[in-house]
Amino acid sequence: MFRIEIIGENCLYVKTLGTFPKSVAKRFVKEFEEKTKNYEKFCAIIDNLDAILLDVRSFNIILELLKKNNEKLGKSAYVISAHNLPLDKEIEILLEKAESPNRKIVHSLDEAKEWVGIEDIVIGKD
Repeated sequence: MFRIEIIGENCLYVKTLGTFPKSVAKRFVKEFEEKTKNYEKFCAIIDNLDAILLDVRSFNIILELLKKNNEKLGKSAYVISAHNLPLDKEIEILLEKAESPNRKIVHSLDEAKEWVGIEDIVIGKD
């Protein structure tokens, strides 16, 4: 499961839970593209603290999204529990293949906020 929130000017917060099966990955890409379509540049915090693993069948779907957004991306931080080594490795491989120095794995929301350059995560109502 996932939820995408706008947390500031041109900045998104993505919360993931559990696994990320192919059907969820496809829905995620559609919603993410809709939320970012009017941005020339954006930053993102992807909170994977409650995620388990990225479904293997979803890997290429997410990778294509990352590659497609390389030019629009300011910075993004992928928050992963220091105790979830399998997910850490999966995301590391995904980010290597996406070929963008603007993406970084961190282990806390404070590190993520510092990396993308925001002070607070404030989720507003649509």
